[in-house]
Amino acid sequence: MARRTKEEALETRNAILDAAVRVFALRGVANASLTDIAKEAGVTRGAIYWHFANKADLINSLWEQVLEFYAPLTEASESLDEPDPLGKLQELYISFFAGMEEDPLQRQLFRILFDEGDRSKDTEIVRQRHHQLRSERYQGLQIVLGNAIRRGQIPPDFDVRLGTVTLFSMIHGLIANWVMNPELVDIRKHGPLVVQSVFQMFRSGALVQQSRDQP
Repeated sequence: MARRTKEEALETRNAILDAAVRVFALRGVANASLTDIAKEAGVTRGAIYWHFANKADLINSLWEQVLEFYAPLTEASESLDEPDPLGKLQELYISFFAGMEEDPLQRQLFRILFDEGDRSKDTEIVRQRHHQLRSERYQGLQIVLGNAIRRGQIPPDFDVRLGTVTLFSMIHGLIANWVMNPELVDIRKHGPLVVQSVFQMFRSGALVQQSRDQP
């Protein structure tokens, strides 16, 4: 009985998260209430508070679902034992781009980040959490590029910091443009091409020369 109760609690939690994605897509985060989400999920408002402290906690739990899905590839790309760090990073991005197109959860979460018209206390909390995640990912990319140098995939005097900024900006800009103007960007098609182009630039030594020319 206890096992079944635990399974039922997990089913309820997942139903709430799934309902939240649908409600946020319809109403936006600022205009969506926990009552709306409870009604969509077919549960009581109290059931939501049993699993989540507030709306921001619910949204951050959705983010954790996405991060957990990509964690194995992320960890592999940052591993010092990985023989092909750029290849593993490219695999991570390709998987991510496909998920952006196929998974309504990921699409909605990134709309929350980039939609300036959907502002509230809850979305600001989420943006602060994502800012922390970006900082962590920035550090992770430096590890990947440092490992790529050691593996001979990019020049030994490659500017890791500049390379990280370049890659981070390109990926962030690609996602932002796709989220806000999906008719202009085919992220599943164009995303891998962007990554390949950036890696080709890294291998060519272009950033090394640019970094040397700086005062």
